[in-house]
Amino acid sequence: MIFITFLSVILILFLSYWFTKYVGTKTMRYGGSKHMEVVDKLSITQDKSIIIVKVEKSYYLLSVSQNGIGLIKELDGVQEGTFNILDEVQGYKDHDFKEVLTQYFVNRKK
Repeated sequence: MIFITFLSVILILFLSYWFTKYVGTKTMRYGGSKHMEVVDKLSITQDKSIIIVKVEKSYYLLSVSQNGIGLIKELDGVQEGTFNILDEVQGYKDHDFKEVLTQYFVNRKK
């Protein structure tokens, strides 16, 4: 009787592990978005960051903190291949956030 109970517990643990992995991999496939993409992220502090998000063909500069997400500015005039060009020049997926950001604040008066 103890052996059957032990086998049942092992079977339940195995099935729980297998089901969790199965569900996790299936939901990860559908986790991406067709219309939105985080293009770049710059951590300011441990819980505060600035991100550039592409929604359809528009780019937005957002602030992210524990208090919420705020729109800093909609980045107008971003050419479609801006971030792809940086990938090719640098040879890897990281973008030069400062360089891209300064493109849009050149006209800003200090």
